[in-house]
Amino acid sequence: MGPQTTQRKLDALSFKKSLKDNFGDELVGQTRAIQTNATRIAQKAAELNLVEGRSPVTAAATAIYMAPQASETKKTAKEVGEAAGVSENTIKQYYKLLLPKAKELFPDNFDLELFPSS
Repeated sequence: MGPQTTQRKLDALSFKKSLKDNFGDELVGQTRAIQTNATRIAQKAAELNLVEGRSPVTAAATAIYMAPQASETKKTAKEVGEAAGVSENTIKQYYKLLLPKAKELFPDNFDLELFPSS
């Protein structure tokens, strides 16, 4: 088997499993909209091939970090990383990769003007 076949790729099922297994408690306090946005971010990132070579847990953690950034219920990369077992720096690096695609990742009705640029 080559490296391509052994890499864990994010798809809807692995994302949902990672979300449930690793972030159940983390998401309990989040609003339904934030949960929906986190799911959409991860799924759209997969569709746009932005997750290649990343673990589903890293992608899920970054989506959970990214989703509430323009809300009052922000989570820090450190908080999400501790819950996920992913380093704060890994989340921040992947976030920087996703940030330029925010318009494509979030729902059409999301006000990106509220979204921080860094």
